[in-house]
Amino acid sequence: MFRPVILLATALSLPIAIAHAQPARLAASYEKSVKKINDAHVRKPGKNSEDDLEKKDAGTRKRALDALLRSKLSPPRIDALVRCGEAALDLDLIADFKRIRKALLKGAPDQASKLGSAHSHKRFLLHGIGGLDEEYLAAFAEVFAAILEGYDEVFGFREWSKVPGKKLRVRIHLEEKITRPPHFAPQYPYHSEIDFPVIDAKRLYSPTRTGKFLFYGLCHELGHVIAMWGHRRLEEDHHAWAHYTGVVLVDHVTGKHAGKAWRKELRDQRWRSLDKERTKHAKTKASLDDRSGVMKLLIELHDLVGPRAIGAAINWLDKKDRRLRINHVRYYTFKELRQSFEKTLKDRKRLAGVKKLLPG
Repeated sequence: MFRPVILLATALSLPIAIAHAQPARLAASYEKSVKKINDAHVRKPGKNSEDDLEKKDAGTRKRALDALLRSKLSPPRIDALVRCGEAALDLDLIADFKRIRKALLKGAPDQASKLGSAHSHKRFLLHGIGGLDEEYLAAFAEVFAAILEGYDEVFGFREWSKVPGKKLRVRIHLEEKITRPPHFAPQYPYHSEIDFPVIDAKRLYSPTRTGKFLFYGLCHELGHVIAMWGHRRLEEDHHAWAHYTGVVLVDHVTGKHAGKAWRKELRDQRWRSLDKERTKHAKTKASLDDRSGVMKLLIELHDLVGPRAIGAAINWLDKKDRRLRINHVRYYTFKELRQSFEKTLKDRKRLAGVKKLLPG
Protein backbone atom coordinates (compact mmCIF):
# COMPACT_ATOMS: atom_id res chain seq x y z
CA MET A 1 0.00 0.00 0.00
CA PHE A 2 2.76 2.46 0.91
CA ARG A 3 5.32 1.26 -1.66
CA PRO A 4 4.53 3.90 -4.38
CA VAL A 5 4.96 6.70 -1.82
CA ILE A 6 8.30 5.30 -0.70
CA LEU A 7 9.49 4.95 -4.29
CA LEU A 8 8.38 8.51 -5.07
CA ALA A 9 10.24 9.87 -2.02
CA THR A 10 13.35 7.97 -3.03
CA ALA A 11 13.13 9.23 -6.60
CA LEU A 12 12.77 12.82 -5.40
CA SER A 13 15.78 12.53 -3.08
CA LEU A 14 18.11 11.21 -5.77
CA PRO A 15 18.67 14.53 -7.61
CA ILE A 16 19.41 16.22 -4.29
CA ALA A 17 21.90 13.52 -3.33
CA ILE A 18 23.56 13.70 -6.76
CA ALA A 19 23.73 17.50 -6.56
CA HIS A 20 25.59 17.22 -3.26
CA ALA A 21 27.80 14.31 -4.24
CA GLN A 22 29.08 15.62 -7.56
CA PRO A 23 30.77 18.78 -6.18
CA ALA A 24 32.28 16.75 -3.33
CA ARG A 25 33.72 14.25 -5.84
CA LEU A 26 35.18 17.03 -7.97
CA ALA A 27 36.80 18.65 -4.92
CA ALA A 28 38.17 15.29 -3.83
CA SER A 29 39.66 14.77 -7.30
CA TYR A 30 41.38 18.17 -7.13
CA GLU A 31 42.67 17.57 -3.60
CA LYS A 32 43.90 14.08 -4.46
CA SER A 33 45.91 15.41 -7.40
CA VAL A 34 47.63 18.03 -5.23
CA LYS A 35 48.36 15.53 -2.45
CA LYS A 36 49.70 12.91 -4.86
CA ILE A 37 52.19 15.37 -6.36
CA ASN A 38 53.32 16.74 -3.00
CA ASP A 39 53.68 13.30 -1.43
CA ALA A 40 55.81 12.10 -4.35
CA HIS A 41 57.96 15.24 -4.10
CA VAL A 42 58.54 14.74 -0.37
CA ARG A 43 59.75 11.19 -1.02
CA LYS A 44 62.07 12.22 -3.84
CA PRO A 45 62.48 15.99 -4.29
CA GLY A 46 65.23 15.82 -6.90
CA LYS A 47 65.76 19.22 -8.49
CA ASN A 48 62.08 20.01 -9.01
CA SER A 49 60.84 23.45 -8.05
CA GLU A 50 57.25 24.20 -7.14
CA ASP A 51 56.85 25.79 -10.59
CA ASP A 52 57.75 22.37 -12.05
CA LEU A 53 55.36 20.53 -9.76
CA GLU A 54 52.30 22.59 -10.69
CA LYS A 55 52.52 21.34 -14.29
CA LYS A 56 52.03 17.72 -13.24
CA ASP A 57 48.54 16.24 -13.54
CA ALA A 58 47.26 19.71 -14.46
CA GLY A 59 44.50 18.23 -16.65
CA THR A 60 42.85 16.43 -13.73
CA ARG A 61 42.66 19.61 -11.70
CA LYS A 62 41.49 21.73 -14.63
CA ARG A 63 38.62 19.38 -15.41
CA ALA A 64 37.48 19.32 -11.80
CA LEU A 65 37.70 23.07 -11.33
CA ASP A 66 36.10 23.90 -14.69
CA ALA A 67 33.17 21.65 -13.84
CA LEU A 68 32.70 23.33 -10.47
CA LEU A 69 32.82 26.82 -11.97
CA ARG A 70 30.47 26.10 -14.87
CA SER A 71 27.33 25.74 -12.80
CA LYS A 72 25.50 28.21 -10.60
CA LEU A 73 26.88 28.36 -7.08
CA SER A 74 25.05 26.31 -4.47
CA PRO A 75 26.07 25.43 -0.90
CA PRO A 76 27.68 22.12 -2.00
CA ARG A 77 29.58 23.85 -4.81
CA ILE A 78 30.70 26.66 -2.52
CA ASP A 79 32.07 24.13 -0.04
CA ALA A 80 33.82 22.29 -2.87
CA LEU A 81 35.38 25.49 -4.21
CA VAL A 82 36.72 26.42 -0.77
CA ARG A 83 38.29 22.96 -0.50
CA CYS A 84 39.93 23.42 -3.91
CA GLY A 85 41.14 26.90 -2.95
CA GLU A 86 42.83 25.60 0.16
CA ALA A 87 44.39 22.73 -1.79
CA ALA A 88 45.63 25.17 -4.45
CA LEU A 89 47.72 26.94 -1.82
CA ASP A 90 49.56 23.69 -1.07
CA LEU A 91 50.92 23.64 -4.63
CA ASP A 92 51.18 27.39 -5.32
CA LEU A 93 48.40 27.15 -7.90
CA ILE A 94 47.81 30.89 -7.77
CA ALA A 95 45.84 31.07 -11.03
CA ASP A 96 43.38 28.44 -9.76
CA PHE A 97 43.14 30.21 -6.41
CA LYS A 98 42.27 33.51 -8.10
CA ARG A 99 39.59 31.88 -10.28
CA ILE A 100 38.03 30.35 -7.19
CA ARG A 101 38.19 33.56 -5.19
CA LYS A 102 36.65 35.56 -8.05
CA ALA A 103 33.70 33.16 -8.24
CA LEU A 104 33.20 33.21 -4.48
CA LEU A 105 33.33 37.01 -4.35
CA LYS A 106 30.37 37.11 -6.75
CA GLY A 107 28.22 34.44 -5.15
CA ALA A 108 29.52 33.81 -1.61
CA PRO A 109 31.51 36.82 -0.34
CA ASP A 110 31.62 35.56 3.24
CA GLN A 111 33.30 32.34 2.09
CA ALA A 112 35.67 34.34 -0.12
CA SER A 113 36.66 36.38 2.93
CA LYS A 114 37.32 33.23 4.96
CA LEU A 115 39.40 31.75 2.15
CA GLY A 116 41.45 34.95 2.07
CA SER A 117 43.80 36.38 -0.54
CA ALA A 118 47.15 35.17 -1.88
CA HIS A 119 50.31 36.51 -3.50
CA SER A 120 52.88 34.31 -5.23
CA HIS A 121 56.58 35.19 -5.46
CA LYS A 122 59.35 33.08 -6.96
CA ARG A 123 60.56 32.20 -3.44
CA PHE A 124 57.42 32.28 -1.31
CA LEU A 125 53.64 32.31 -1.15
CA LEU A 126 51.74 34.75 1.06
CA HIS A 127 48.26 33.90 2.35
CA GLY A 128 46.29 36.82 3.75
CA ILE A 129 43.37 36.25 6.11
CA GLY A 130 40.92 38.55 7.86
CA GLY A 131 40.51 41.27 5.26
CA LEU A 132 44.06 41.65 3.89
CA ASP A 133 43.82 42.38 0.17
CA GLU A 134 46.26 41.64 -2.66
CA GLU A 135 47.66 45.18 -2.55
CA TYR A 136 48.65 44.68 1.09
CA LEU A 137 50.25 41.32 0.27
CA ALA A 138 52.24 42.85 -2.60
CA ALA A 139 53.65 45.48 -0.22
CA PHE A 140 54.42 42.79 2.38
CA ALA A 141 56.15 40.74 -0.32
CA GLU A 142 58.57 43.59 -1.01
CA VAL A 143 59.67 43.58 2.64
CA PHE A 144 59.88 39.79 2.85
CA ALA A 145 61.88 39.55 -0.38
CA ALA A 146 64.33 42.16 0.95
CA ILE A 147 64.83 40.12 4.14
CA LEU A 148 65.44 36.91 2.17
CA GLU A 149 67.89 38.72 -0.10
CA GLY A 150 69.57 40.02 3.04
CA TYR A 151 69.99 36.48 4.32
CA ASP A 152 71.50 35.58 0.93
CA GLU A 153 73.99 38.44 1.18
CA VAL A 154 74.91 38.01 4.85
CA PHE A 155 74.87 34.22 5.35
CA GLY A 156 74.41 32.67 1.92
CA PHE A 157 72.08 29.88 3.09
CA ARG A 158 71.16 27.66 0.14
CA GLU A 159 68.12 25.70 1.27
CA TRP A 160 65.16 27.38 2.92
CA SER A 161 62.17 25.05 2.94
CA LYS A 162 62.32 21.81 4.90
CA VAL A 163 61.38 20.07 1.63
CA PRO A 164 63.77 21.23 -1.15
CA GLY A 165 62.03 22.92 -4.05
CA LYS A 166 58.97 24.01 -2.06
CA LYS A 167 58.41 27.71 -1.54
CA LEU A 168 58.23 29.26 1.89
CA ARG A 169 54.76 30.15 3.14
CA VAL A 170 53.71 33.08 5.30
CA ARG A 171 50.21 33.02 6.77
CA ILE A 172 49.41 36.67 7.51
CA HIS A 173 46.28 37.27 9.56
CA LEU A 174 44.69 40.53 10.66
CA GLU A 175 43.96 40.74 14.39
CA GLU A 176 42.49 43.44 16.62
CA LYS A 177 45.23 42.67 19.14
CA ILE A 178 48.37 40.58 18.81
CA THR A 179 48.32 38.02 21.62
CA ARG A 180 50.94 35.72 20.13
CA PRO A 181 54.05 36.90 18.26
CA PRO A 182 55.10 35.66 14.81
CA HIS A 183 56.22 32.04 14.95
CA PHE A 184 57.52 29.22 12.78
CA ALA A 185 54.79 26.62 12.30
CA PRO A 186 56.60 23.33 11.55
CA GLN A 187 53.54 21.07 11.47
CA TYR A 188 52.71 21.42 7.78
CA PRO A 189 53.79 18.35 5.77
CA TYR A 190 55.10 19.94 2.57
CA HIS A 191 56.57 23.36 3.32
CA SER A 192 57.99 25.66 5.97
CA GLU A 193 55.44 28.23 7.13
CA ILE A 194 55.59 31.34 9.28
CA ASP A 195 52.46 32.41 11.16
CA PHE A 196 52.39 36.21 11.16
CA PRO A 197 49.76 38.38 12.91
CA VAL A 198 49.28 42.05 11.98
CA ILE A 199 46.98 44.77 13.30
CA ASP A 200 46.71 47.16 10.34
CA ALA A 201 45.19 46.21 6.99
CA LYS A 202 46.69 49.21 5.18
CA ARG A 203 50.39 49.16 6.08
CA LEU A 204 53.09 47.16 7.81
CA TYR A 205 54.83 49.13 10.53
CA SER A 206 57.04 48.09 13.42
CA PRO A 207 57.22 48.24 16.34
CA THR A 208 53.50 48.50 16.97
CA ARG A 209 52.11 50.96 19.49
CA THR A 210 52.05 48.15 22.05
CA GLY A 211 55.70 47.27 21.46
CA LYS A 212 55.44 44.27 19.11
CA PHE A 213 58.55 44.04 16.91
CA LEU A 214 57.07 42.62 13.71
CA PHE A 215 60.01 43.44 11.42
CA TYR A 216 62.50 41.85 13.81
CA GLY A 217 60.02 39.01 14.34
CA LEU A 218 59.97 38.20 10.63
CA CYS A 219 63.80 38.19 10.51
CA HIS A 220 63.87 36.09 13.68
CA GLU A 221 61.43 33.43 12.49
CA LEU A 222 63.42 32.88 9.31
CA GLY A 223 66.30 31.94 11.60
CA HIS A 224 64.12 29.13 12.99
CA VAL A 225 63.24 28.05 9.46
CA ILE A 226 66.94 27.67 8.67
CA ALA A 227 68.00 25.87 11.84
CA MET A 228 66.40 24.16 14.82
CA TRP A 229 68.84 23.03 17.50
CA GLY A 230 68.74 19.91 19.66
CA HIS A 231 65.86 17.44 19.61
CA ARG A 232 62.30 16.98 20.90
CA ARG A 233 63.27 17.25 24.57
CA LEU A 234 66.19 19.66 24.32
CA GLU A 235 66.34 23.13 22.79
CA GLU A 236 70.13 23.26 22.59
CA ASP A 237 70.33 26.90 21.51
CA HIS A 238 67.84 28.09 24.18
CA HIS A 239 66.16 30.16 21.42
CA ALA A 240 69.31 32.24 20.90
CA TRP A 241 70.07 31.29 17.28
CA ALA A 242 66.99 32.98 15.78
CA HIS A 243 67.58 36.01 18.00
CA TYR A 244 71.13 36.23 16.67
CA THR A 245 70.13 35.91 12.99
CA GLY A 246 67.20 38.26 13.61
CA VAL A 247 69.28 41.18 14.90
CA VAL A 248 71.95 40.63 12.25
CA LEU A 249 69.29 40.90 9.52
CA VAL A 250 67.59 43.90 11.11
CA ASP A 251 70.96 45.68 10.93
CA HIS A 252 71.60 44.64 7.34
CA VAL A 253 68.16 45.38 5.85
CA THR A 254 67.84 48.66 7.75
CA GLY A 255 71.17 49.85 6.40
CA LYS A 256 70.80 48.62 2.82
CA HIS A 257 67.25 49.91 2.22
CA ALA A 258 67.46 53.22 4.06
CA GLY A 259 65.92 55.14 1.15
CA LYS A 260 62.89 52.89 0.64
CA ALA A 261 59.49 54.17 1.77
CA TRP A 262 58.59 50.86 3.41
CA ARG A 263 61.85 50.83 5.37
CA LYS A 264 60.93 54.08 7.09
CA GLU A 265 57.99 52.27 8.69
CA LEU A 266 60.33 49.67 10.24
CA ARG A 267 62.24 51.16 13.18
CA ASP A 268 63.20 48.03 15.11
CA GLN A 269 66.95 48.63 14.92
CA ARG A 270 66.67 51.21 17.66
CA TRP A 271 65.88 48.36 20.05
CA ARG A 272 67.08 45.23 18.20
CA SER A 273 70.66 45.23 16.88
CA LEU A 274 73.85 43.18 17.13
CA ASP A 275 75.69 46.05 18.81
CA LYS A 276 73.05 46.17 21.53
CA GLU A 277 73.50 42.43 22.06
CA ARG A 278 77.28 42.86 22.28
CA THR A 279 76.81 45.48 24.98
CA LYS A 280 74.23 43.41 26.83
CA HIS A 281 76.48 40.32 26.88
CA ALA A 282 79.83 42.05 27.30
CA LYS A 283 80.53 40.22 30.56
CA THR A 284 78.76 36.96 29.66
CA LYS A 285 80.80 33.79 29.23
CA ALA A 286 80.21 31.87 26.00
CA SER A 287 78.59 28.51 26.80
CA LEU A 288 75.70 26.19 25.99
CA ASP A 289 74.31 26.50 29.53
CA ASP A 290 71.61 29.10 28.90
CA ARG A 291 70.35 31.61 26.36
CA SER A 292 72.80 34.33 27.36
CA GLY A 293 75.73 31.94 27.08
CA VAL A 294 74.64 30.72 23.63
CA MET A 295 74.05 34.28 22.45
CA LYS A 296 77.57 35.21 23.53
CA LEU A 297 78.91 32.10 21.76
CA LEU A 298 77.17 33.09 18.53
CA ILE A 299 78.42 36.67 18.74
CA GLU A 300 82.00 35.44 19.24
CA LEU A 301 81.57 32.98 16.38
CA HIS A 302 80.23 35.79 14.19
CA ASP A 303 83.21 38.01 14.99
CA LEU A 304 85.72 35.17 14.63
CA VAL A 305 84.76 33.63 11.28
CA GLY A 306 82.04 35.91 9.87
CA PRO A 307 78.44 35.07 8.94
CA ARG A 308 79.34 33.74 5.48
CA ALA A 309 81.45 31.03 7.08
CA ILE A 310 78.55 30.16 9.40
CA GLY A 311 76.30 29.90 6.35
CA ALA A 312 78.83 27.68 4.56
CA ALA A 313 78.95 25.34 7.57
CA ILE A 314 75.15 25.05 7.67
CA ASN A 315 75.08 24.44 3.91
CA TRP A 316 77.60 21.62 4.29
CA LEU A 317 75.37 19.96 6.88
CA ASP A 318 72.37 20.36 4.58
CA LYS A 319 74.23 18.76 1.69
CA LYS A 320 75.26 15.74 3.78
CA ASP A 321 71.75 15.52 5.27
CA ARG A 322 72.70 13.19 8.09
CA ARG A 323 70.96 15.08 10.85
CA LEU A 324 67.84 14.53 12.86
CA ARG A 325 64.61 15.45 11.09
CA ILE A 326 61.26 15.86 12.82
CA ASN A 327 58.34 16.25 10.40
CA HIS A 328 61.06 16.93 7.78
CA VAL A 329 62.36 19.93 9.76
CA ARG A 330 66.16 19.90 10.05
CA TYR A 331 67.59 19.77 13.57
CA TYR A 332 71.25 20.54 14.27
CA THR A 333 73.65 20.25 17.20
CA PHE A 334 76.59 22.51 17.97
CA LYS A 335 78.84 19.46 17.88
CA GLU A 336 77.76 18.85 14.28
CA LEU A 337 78.36 22.51 13.50
CA ARG A 338 81.93 22.18 14.77
CA GLN A 339 82.45 19.10 12.59
CA SER A 340 81.16 21.07 9.62
CA PHE A 341 83.61 23.91 10.28
CA GLU A 342 86.39 21.32 10.29
CA LYS A 343 85.39 20.51 6.69
CA THR A 344 84.65 24.02 5.43
CA LEU A 345 86.92 26.45 7.27
CA LYS A 346 90.43 26.61 5.79
CA ASP A 347 91.97 29.21 8.11
CA ARG A 348 93.72 27.15 10.82
CA LYS A 349 93.90 29.97 13.35
CA ARG A 350 90.18 30.64 13.09
CA LEU A 351 89.40 26.93 13.16
CA ALA A 352 91.34 26.65 16.42
CA GLY A 353 89.13 29.40 17.81
CA VAL A 354 86.00 27.59 16.63
CA LYS A 355 87.13 24.42 18.43
CA LYS A 356 87.46 26.38 21.68
CA LEU A 357 83.92 27.73 21.30
CA LEU A 358 82.03 24.65 20.11
CA PRO A 359 81.86 21.24 21.82
CA GLY A 360 83.90 18.36 20.34
